[in-house]
Formats: sequence, structure tokens, C-alpha cells
Amino acid sequence: MVLRKWGFPLVLVLVFALFLSGCFGRPERPLTVYTYASFPPILIEQIVDHFQAEYGVQVEFRSFSDTGPLLNQLAQEKKNPQGDVVIGLDNNYLPKALELGILAPYRPQAADRIRPDLIFDPEFHLTPFDYGYVVFNYDSERLTRIPTSHRDLLDPEYKGKIVVENPLTSSPGQVFLLTTIALFGEDGYLDFWRALKPNLLTITPGWDEAYGIFTSGEVPLVVSYGASPVYHLIAEGTERYKALVLDGGAYAQIEGVGIVKGTPHLQNAQRLVDYVLSPAFQSLIPETQFMYPVRSDLELPPSFRVAAQAERLFNLPPAEVAANLERWLSAWEQVINE
Repeated sequence: MVLRKWGFPLVLVLVFALFLSGCFGRPERPLTVYTYASFPPILIEQIVDHFQAEYGVQVEFRSFSDTGPLLNQLAQEKKNPQGDVVIGLDNNYLPKALELGILAPYRPQAADRIRPDLIFDPEFHLTPFDYGYVVFNYDSERLTRIPTSHRDLLDPEYKGKIVVENPLTSSPGQVFLLTTIALFGEDGYLDFWRALKPNLLTITPGWDEAYGIFTSGEVPLVVSYGASPVYHLIAEGTERYKALVLDGGAYAQIEGVGIVKGTPHLQNAQRLVDYVLSPAFQSLIPETQFMYPVRSDLELPPSFRVAAQAERLFNLPPAEVAANLERWLSAWEQVINE
């Protein structure tokens, strides 16, 4: 009798509860992470597996050729975000990202474990997760005369032997442009580029294309990262490819992870930022991402003996970069197209 009296309403309640659970308990789409094409599959798998096992949450990655196109996509989707987390925008992209208003601030649980000098945004719109030096790499089997300064690169001996990335679309390309400004000043960096042009085989949209040209043997010099030789040591057992620290220093690129403003999955987005800073994830970075982890309580593996060692940094003040970057890029583009 009780079942007859309450059975039908109970069924309605259960159906309604299941409906609510479907609408509000599960995300309408997977947690979506935007990153660049060279972000390591091992790290992607680590994040995907962790979120599935720990929270029952599906994570999908969408890759872009480099950080320039990635930022443009976030700007286009500003009113209707399709991504929830972005991995890879660096310290030089922060001013533009803040101007666009596409990131939500979040101070991660492990913020105090990050090396203080790596925190480039005190409000944590972008949280540092790795860093590295943007330098030239060279093929020791194909380059007979090793340059020691950036001015050496202008020697006709290197004609057609260098590949660099476009600073308009590539973060290492942009860092190399800033390196030339730091070294030669606003009065001299364009003259440097004019003199460098004959020695460039090509200027690629992103790092993937440039490094592929380098490792295929087309050129012996490429703008890359100071820890790129670590990859070849581990994966190929060779020290053929070496980091080239010119003028005794390098420009440090600090990569960040951030939450897309307006994400409907804020809690899981915050969890992802926290996970990227966890010891388990950070310890994988040196020999998968071939960058330095940002946590101050981790030791580097022995393989990093072949990574770049920079005696000084060429980094320009962030405020100066923010105020002048677009003008510098425009002037560079004009010189390249002359």
C-alpha cells in the first residue's frame, strides 16, 4: 500500500534528480586545456590520467603551433570561452593577456614553493610552472667555427646557416628579439637584424618548424632552449647538439599556467593549476619538457650537466617590454620585409 501510494511520485523525484545530476553534476564538455604543439605528450597523459583517476573528470588538450596563435584564439573566444586552462603563455605575453582580459587570477596552493624571482605576476593571472634560457643551439658535427658573441653571427661565414622563429607568432622568437634589444639597444637592434638577414636560411612561424630544420641538417644554428641538448642526451645518447651561450648570458623565458576567464569549470581549472605545481608533476618537467621546474625544493637530474649555464641574464624590465613591445615588433617586421 505504501509503495502504491508513493511509488509514482518517488519515480518522478528520482528522474528529476537524475536530470539535475546530468545538467549540473557533470560538465557539459570536458575540461579543455589550450597549449602549444610541442607540449610533451607524457605531461598531457599525466594530467589526463590524474584527473580521471582522482576526480572522474575528462580533460582534453587543444594544441596550437605556438603561443601567438594560442593567444589570438583566446582573444577571439573572449565572449564565449571554449578553453578552461591555458598552459604556455610566458612572462612576455602577460601584458597582452591582461590587456585582453582573458585570464582569471588564482593564487595556487603551492605559491610559496615557487622561486620568488620567477613570479612575474603577483596576482597570479599566470602562475610560473617552468623556465628556461632562450639561446642558440648548434650542431657540433656541422659547425666548424663556434661563435662566442651575437656579433659573430653576422660573419658571412654563417650565410644561410641560421634559422630563427618569428617574434610575431613564436615565444622563443620574441625572446630572441628582446635579447637583441637588450644587447644593442633601441638604436642598434634593427641594424643587427639587417646585418643578420643574409645569414638566415628562413624565419619560421614557430619552434617546431625551426628545430625540425635544424635537426634535419639543413642548418647548424637555431634559436632554441638551453636544455634542448638534454633531450638529445636522453633520447639519442648523443651530445652532438650543444647549447650556445653567446656574450656570456641569456634571456630567461618563464612559462605560465592560467585559468581562462569565464570558464564554467572553475574548480577543476584551479585543481589543474595546483596539480601542475605539485612535486609529482614538477619532477617530470626537466626530462620531458626540458625546462627547469619552478619549485625551489626540487633537485635537477644529472642529465642537466649539458644544459646552458648563463652567467648573467639579459631580461628587460617587464614594464619596459609591455610599453614598447608592439612598436618593437612593428619595426622589426618592417626591417625583415625591406
